[in-house]
Amino acid sequence: MDHKIAKRSGVSSDARVVRSRAALGAALVELVAERPFGEITIAMLTDRAKVGYATFFRHYPDLSALLIEVADSLIAELLSKLLPMLQQGDRLALVRTLTAEVMSRRTLCHALLTGAGDPMRQMVTQRAIAQALASPAETPDGLPRELAVTHLVGGALTILTWWLDRAPDMAADDVAAILDRLVLAPVLVAQVPG
Repeated sequence: MDHKIAKRSGVSSDARVVRSRAALGAALVELVAERPFGEITIAMLTDRAKVGYATFFRHYPDLSALLIEVADSLIAELLSKLLPMLQQGDRLALVRTLTAEVMSRRTLCHALLTGAGDPMRQMVTQRAIAQALASPAETPDGLPRELAVTHLVGGALTILTWWLDRAPDMAADDVAAILDRLVLAPVLVAQVPG
C-alpha cells in the first residue's frame, strides 16, 4: 500500500527525515487496518515502520499528531479529485467518487472519523473545512462561501461517520444518494447542468 504523507511546512527535506515520516505514516495506516486506533502504541508503530522509538518523537509529540498528518494528506488527495466535479456541477460523479474513496480506505476513514474519538473527528472536520476554503472552488451566487463550504464538508463528514459507524453494510451508491439529497442538492441545485 503506497500512502504518501504530506510534508508539513518547515519540515526538513532531508531524505532520512522524509523516509522516516513516510514509513511512520504507512505503518500507522497498516496498523489502523488491524486494530482500533486506541490500541496502537508508539512501540508497535516504530517496530512496524522499522524506525527507532526516539525517532518518532523527533517528528511527532504523539500518535494523534501523526494521524492528523495522515488525515491532511487524505483530505488534500480527496479534494484534488472532488473539486473538478464540483466545479462542473456533476453531483452524481462527486458523491460516487467520494463514497468509493471512503470504501477503498474504510479502515483509515473509520479511524479518523470514529475510532479515534470525537476530538479527532472534530479536528478532521476543521482541517477539511480549512482546506476546502483555501481551494479556488466557487460558491453558488447568494450563498456566503464560508457557510456553503462548512455545510458541504461538515454534512458530508457527518453522513460518512454515520455510515462507517452505524450502517457499515449500506451500499456505497445508497450513501452517495443520501449525500446528494441531504448535502449537495440544497447547495448546488442551481449549478446542475441541463
